[in-house]
Amino acid sequence: MAGVTSIIVKESLEEIGKRLSQASKPIIKERLQVLYWLKQEKAPSISNIAKSIGRHRGTLQEWLRIYREEGLSGLEIVKSSPGGGNRVIPKWA
Repeated sequence: MAGVTSIIVKESLEEIGKRLSQASKPIIKERLQVLYWLKQEKAPSISNIAKSIGRHRGTLQEWLRIYREEGLSGLEIVKSSPGGGNRVIPKWA
């Protein structure tokens, strides 16, 4: 069935909720919110969750891959871009 995931969330709803309330960055909150929804008894599909938070389902699948490989701590790491390159809009504008 499309949109169904086979991920098992190891942490409890309480633990995920606690980390969700302590998260400082919006991207981390989104990632934890996905796990929170998947941990619920009648979890919505990945496609429905993606529509709810305004992300592509492929993005959610990538987050879940990170969770499978690195756990909850891996989801809470946000990699920043190097910030190099030329600006498209000049500074005077």
